Amino acid sequence: MENTNINEIIILLAAAVFIVTVFKLLNLSPVLGYLAAGSAIGPHGFKIITDAESTHHIAEFGVVFLLFAIGLELTFDRLKSMRMHVFGLGTAQVIITASIIGYFAFLLGIDTAGAIIIGVGLSLSSTAIVLQILAERGEEATQMGRLSLSVLILQDLAVAPLLIMVTLLAKENVELSSVISDALIKAAVAIMLIFTVGSMLLRPLYRLIASAQSQELFIATTLFIVLGSSFFTEWAGLSLALGAFAAGLLVAETEFRPQVEADILPFKGLLMGLFFMTVGMKIDYHIISENSYQLLFLTCMLIIIKSSVVMLLSRLFGFRRGCSIQAGFLLAQGSEFAFVLFGLAAKEGVMDEEITQIIMVVITLSMALTPMMLVMAKKIVRRLELKNPVHLDIGDITKETIDLDGHIIVAGFGRLGRTICELLASENINYVALDDNPTNVHKGRKNGYPVFYGNADRMDILKSLGIERAELVAITLDNEMESNKIVTAISGTFPFLPIIARAKDRRHAKELRHAGATVALAEMFESSLMIGGSILQFTGISDNEVRRVIEQFREKEYPISSRKNILHTNIMRSVKKNQIINKSDSSDDD
Repeated sequence: MENTNINEIIILLAAAVFIVTVFKLLNLSPVLGYLAAGSAIGPHGFKIITDAESTHHIAEFGVVFLLFAIGLELTFDRLKSMRMHVFGLGTAQVIITASIIGYFAFLLGIDTAGAIIIGVGLSLSSTAIVLQILAERGEEATQMGRLSLSVLILQDLAVAPLLIMVTLLAKENVELSSVISDALIKAAVAIMLIFTVGSMLLRPLYRLIASAQSQELFIATTLFIVLGSSFFTEWAGLSLALGAFAAGLLVAETEFRPQVEADILPFKGLLMGLFFMTVGMKIDYHIISENSYQLLFLTCMLIIIKSSVVMLLSRLFGFRRGCSIQAGFLLAQGSEFAFVLFGLAAKEGVMDEEITQIIMVVITLSMALTPMMLVMAKKIVRRLELKNPVHLDIGDITKETIDLDGHIIVAGFGRLGRTICELLASENINYVALDDNPTNVHKGRKNGYPVFYGNADRMDILKSLGIERAELVAITLDNEMESNKIVTAISGTFPFLPIIARAKDRRHAKELRHAGATVALAEMFESSLMIGGSILQFTGISDNEVRRVIEQFREKEYPISSRKNILHTNIMRSVKKNQIINKSDSSDDD
């Protein structure tokens, strides 16, 4: 490596450390910090790095890891549970927004190819900024969080064909319909090939590497898979990023996904940061000063168009007004992936360099305004919805849970119920909670938890929470009579729905199982096992032996029949669902 390259990397890292730290202290997005750092040291800033193209390879690696991380988040189970809103609402949002923005770009004198790229590029929203804001506010599990995630997932899925479409649009004398169809076909074929080979080799390879008990070897294997897939798609005439995206999708379906996520996190964060810095280097302050009013106007128009489309579609799909408004403002900014898309378009000659500069500044401004827009949306919602959010009626609850499928219903939002909800949220599992204590509900909703006021033995309330679509019900109440009453009511109406219940002691656990609970856990018994296990560990007993002993005691308390009961319940639920589907199909044929 040449000295100049080393110097540039040192400068990039130093600028990132200083400026991003300042942005974090100001509670601003790191993405904006990286863009500002690149702009400051680039050829249009203090000219510390005069040739932005010399950092091209660093930027490519950043894009590769960005796309791999996106693919890693998209498991098939996640898509299945959110399919209606991912493929319905999400698809409609991208198509309608892209059409409106593309049409305006065409009216402003942009050629057809450029207008198409501008439309689809600006229809996407920033996954990094939206998820960061939701995580900071603890609102990932709220309906607004679920709605935003559904739209973002579809946008992420659109990444692969969009990359290919830009490359194809760069060719002369091509028809639009053939470009789009070729992009979709090529993306599908490439991903299918990677999936076919990967599904046969990936799990055995990871198992072999994991058995070596070497973290360095495991990380090297992941890097090999990411870069190998990228090399394959580039060799096939596609893009590096497409291969990385496909590799992420493939790894997401294995049991090694959590470890891979943890291993690539430092690489992803650093390389993505360096990529955003290379984007910032290309921002020309002369263009900004000469077009300041136009930039502000275009930024406002982007926010208005995107927020309006999301709001209207959300209402059409049955979401509550407050949720629709908040999701609209939250998704109104441009996307970090748009930097990749427009950079590629400029490189291929599909878009003019000056127009690319203006659009990138517009995206940056819209990103910077996102936290303020969400605060404004919440104020609007509070003024529009004057009702007490604790005592929602059945219709309101139904609207707020209409998007849920395969979720968990938690009855009881005390300390135990709240901890369970936090565990579910940490694994991105959708849930709703129910409690008859107004204080618990008020505090929970104030902190972003999807908790509602009501008694869990009322079937109308449970149906408004989508119990017929739920995966299971967890009962965490410490009131014995109330728990028994709830278990009896649910098991009587939904005999194949798994119920996991908290019991005071062994006697109460037997009562709950007799009432219909699939599993009833005696809290005193479980606490004694945990404390006993800790004591054994301190006396020098190995972790494996401690686990074996605890499982042995659990087996005596919860015999194998309980586990068979869970398996039988799941089988019967599957049979019942198939019968309902078959019955529906036959009625349609009639």
